[in-house]
Amino acid sequence: MRAIKIFRWAVRGLSGLLILFALFMFIGETFFPPESLNSEPLSENSIVQLALFGIVLLGLGLAWKWELRGGLVALGAFIALVIVNPGALQFSLLLLYPGTAILFMLLWVISNAVEENN
Repeated sequence: MRAIKIFRWAVRGLSGLLILFALFMFIGETFFPPESLNSEPLSENSIVQLALFGIVLLGLGLAWKWELRGGLVALGAFIALVIVNPGALQFSLLLLYPGTAILFMLLWVISNAVEENN
């Protein structure tokens, strides 16, 4: 039981760091854009990608309370993001997001297996 609690808090900590990192990046790019970039409006494709990534973050947040549901939401949104933009897989750090969703789902499986045995 103690190992599950440690695992749960480790996954929650990782998801919290990933959510904070994404929010800091969003704030930085939105309110402090680099001078060299033209301030063109976002394309429809970019808006869809941004919305899907927002759903990934929402899923990771939901997984704190509902591990399986939140993990499925985050993983499903990430898969949809990759379908919309296959180039997203080139950024290996982005794989931490679906990896964390999978860890939440694994945590749910382990927790339920332990509860059934007790």
